[in-house]
Formats: sequence, C-alpha cells, structure tokens
Amino acid sequence: MKFNKLIPELKVSSIEKSLYFYTLVLGFKIEYQRAEEKFAFISYQGSQLMLAQELDDSWRTGKLEYPFGRELTSRFQ
Repeated sequence: MKFNKLIPELKVSSIEKSLYFYTLVLGFKIEYQRAEEKFAFISYQGSQLMLAQELDDSWRTGKLEYPFGRELTSRFQ
C-alpha cells in the first residue's frame, strides 16, 4: 500500500461507532487496526485517515463537549 504524504489522525469518542460510520455508511475500508489500542487506519478512493479513541486527556487544550467541531449551528441541533 502506498501511503499519502499527509494522513490526518482523528481523535474519536468511540472507535466502534466511528468505524461503523466510516465503513458501513461512507464505504471506507479498514487497512490496519489495533483493536486493543482502539486505533484504525482506513482508506477510501485514495483518501486515508487514522482514527484513535482518546484514552487519556494529555492532548486536550480545553473542555471536550458537544458539538466537538464547534461548527454545528442551532438549526442542526
């Protein structure tokens, strides 16, 4: 497998829910997974992502609360 020059790693609150969404809803393929570490490397038509369930808060810069991306407006809530 060829790796892209930049592969984003997304921190997720649930690796199981995220894998369900990315694989069954969007069609991504699991290329590599470390289930015990709650990590997966996935791809779709040349796009590549890493998903990692955050097990500690050492990288948090602020309170983690919904909506995580902060872009959700009231019309979508």
